[in-house]
Amino acid sequence: MASFSLSNYFKKRKITLRQELWIALLIVIFVGFVSSVLISTNSAKSYFSTQLYLKNVDNASSLALMISQLDKDPVELELLVSATFDTGHYKRIELQDPNGEVIIKRIFTDELEASAPNWFKAIYGLNVQPGVGQVNNGWQQFGTLFIESHSQYAEQALWESALKLFFSFLIVAFFACIVSAYFLSRILKPLDDVVYQANAFGEKRFIKSKVPRTFEFARLVQSMNQLSTRFSRIIKEDSKRLEELRFKSQHDELTGLANREYFGATLEAHLQKSKDHAHGALFLFRIVNLDQISEQISRVEMVNFLRRFSDMLIGFLELNQEHFSENYIARISHSDFTVLFSDIDDIEQLSERVKAMHQAFIEEYKSVKLAIPHSCTYILKEDSRFDVLKRVDELLKSGNTKQVAVRAKEVDSKQKSELFDDATSWQSAIESALDNQTLEINSLPVMSFTGQLMQNQLGLSLELGGQLYRASYYYQWANRLKLLARLDWGLIKQLVSEYNVEPPNELISVELSAQTLLDDTALASILTYLSAFPELASKICFDIRESIAVSEIEIFKDFCEQVRCMGAKVALKRVGPEFTKIKKIQEFGLEMIKIDSVYGHNISYSQDNQTFLRGVCTLAHSIGIKVVAQGVTSQDDLDTLINLGFDGVIKES
Repeated sequence: MASFSLSNYFKKRKITLRQELWIALLIVIFVGFVSSVLISTNSAKSYFSTQLYLKNVDNASSLALMISQLDKDPVELELLVSATFDTGHYKRIELQDPNGEVIIKRIFTDELEASAPNWFKAIYGLNVQPGVGQVNNGWQQFGTLFIESHSQYAEQALWESALKLFFSFLIVAFFACIVSAYFLSRILKPLDDVVYQANAFGEKRFIKSKVPRTFEFARLVQSMNQLSTRFSRIIKEDSKRLEELRFKSQHDELTGLANREYFGATLEAHLQKSKDHAHGALFLFRIVNLDQISEQISRVEMVNFLRRFSDMLIGFLELNQEHFSENYIARISHSDFTVLFSDIDDIEQLSERVKAMHQAFIEEYKSVKLAIPHSCTYILKEDSRFDVLKRVDELLKSGNTKQVAVRAKEVDSKQKSELFDDATSWQSAIESALDNQTLEINSLPVMSFTGQLMQNQLGLSLELGGQLYRASYYYQWANRLKLLARLDWGLIKQLVSEYNVEPPNELISVELSAQTLLDDTALASILTYLSAFPELASKICFDIRESIAVSEIEIFKDFCEQVRCMGAKVALKRVGPEFTKIKKIQEFGLEMIKIDSVYGHNISYSQDNQTFLRGVCTLAHSIGIKVVAQGVTSQDDLDTLINLGFDGVIKES
C-alpha cells in the first residue's frame, strides 16, 4: 500500500531530468555501498570461521599427541586438559573413550564482555566445527579428543572489522557523491541552455543557443536553433515586405514624404487627442509657380528641386526641435507641403525662421522665379480636419503670393484653455498633485471581438486647480518639464495601493515613458518596488512606445528580460511606421502590440493600410503576439479589423 502511494506521488509530481539522474546516481552509490559492506563482512566471516576451524584442528592434533605420549594417569590427564583449557580461550575440551563415555570435559559457561549487538551475532554468528584428535595408548585407541575454540572473540573482531568497513565505504560514498556532482554538473551544463531555450520558446522568444559537445544535446539544440532560424528568416522577410508596402502606400514616391492620405489620418488622430487640450499647430507651404518652373527646367531638375525643398524642410525641423515635441511632414498635393506640430510654443517665432530659410533657398534658384509662401495656425479643441485645413488654405490665399516667402497667419488664434500660463506654474501644480497624492487611476478596457476583457489600460488623472484632468491634458507639459518619470512612479505607487490587497483577475497595462526607461535609477526603483508584490506583478503588462523600442533597442531588450524575471509582461504601444525596424522581435517575448490610431482610422476605406495591417497581424500571430487597435469607433472599421485578423480593440471613453 505504501509503495503504491509512493508510486502515485511520483507520477503526479513533476520531476526534472537532473533530479532523475541524481536519484539514479544515489541509488547506484547506495547499492554499491551496501553491497560492498555486506560482501566484505561475509568474506571476513568466512575467513574467521576457516581460521578458527584450522586452529581447532591443529590444537586437537597437538594435544592428542601429547596425551598419547603420557601415562594415562587420570590426575595427569586432568591437569593437562585443565591447563590447556585455561590458557587457550577454548569453549569446550572433551576426551571420550572409544565407547563414547566422557573421560574429561571442560566447558566455558560465562559470557564475555563484547560490544557486538545481538542482531549482529544473530546474523553473523560463527558456527565452527570442533577439532578432533585420536588419543592412542600404545597400539590401542585410548579415546577421542574434541577441542572447540570460543567464537565470541572472533565475533567481536568481526564486528569491529564491519564497523571499519562501514565507515570507510561511507567516506568513499560521500566523496563519490561530490565527484559525481561535479561531473554531473559538467555533463548537464548544456541542459540548462536547452531548458532556457525551451522556456524562451514557451514565452514566445525564439532565440538561439550554443551547440554543446554532447551528441544528444547537440542534436536537440541544432533542431531548436533551426526552428529559431526559420522564424527569424520568415520574420525578416515579412518585415522587409511590410516595410516596402507601408512606405509605398504612405509616402510620396517623388520626395519620400508622407502622402495626403497618411497625413490626413495622422491629423485626424491628433485632433482626437486634442479634445481635452489643444496643443498643436499646422503649417502649410505652397510653391505657387511650380507649373511655370517645370516648363523652364527638365524633369530631372524638377525632381531634384522638389527633393531639395523636402530636405530643406526636414533639416529645418531637426534644427528647431526645442520648439515642439513631435512633427509630421507631408506632401499633400502637387505643390503643397504641410507640417503638423505637437506641443508647439510659438508659431510666430517659428514662422519667422521659416521665412529666413525660404529666403536662403530662393537664393539658390535665382534662375527661376520662385515664390514659396506659407501659412500657419494653432489647432483648436473643436477643430475638425476640414476646419483646420480650410483655415490654413484661406490664410495662404489671403497673403500676397507675388511676394517671396509670404507669411500669413491667424493672429491670436491660440486656444486659451490652459490653467497656467508658464512652465513654473505647471511644474509646481504637477509636483504638488504627486506629493499630496491628489490623483486617481482611470482605465480603458481592451476588449476582444468576442466580448472578452483582455486587459485594462491604466492612466493617471491629476487634480490641477481643484479639478481632475487626464494625462492628455498635462502630458505635453510634463514631458517638456522632464516629469514623466515622476508621474510613472506615482502611477505605480497608486496602482499598488489599490490592487495589492486583491489583485485583478485580468491583466492591467501601465505605460512607461522614455524618460523612465532611460533613467536607470527610476526604472530600478519601479521594478524593485513591484518585485515585492509578485502576485500583482504577474498581472502587469508594461506598455512601451514603438519609437523607444526602435531607438533604444538594447535598453528595451534588457528591460524585457528584467520584466520577464519578475513575472510581468511587455507590450508595444502606438505601433505603426517603425514596427518593421525592430530587429529580432521574436526574441522579446511580447504579449501584445497596440496599433496606432493613425492606421485604424477609416481603415475600411484604405486598401493599402488593410494590406499592411493584415501582414502585421500574420507576422505577430506567427510568434504568439496579440494585436489590438486603438482609436477605432466606426462599425465598418471594426468589421474590417476583424477580417484583417485583429484580436481586439481599445475602447475609448
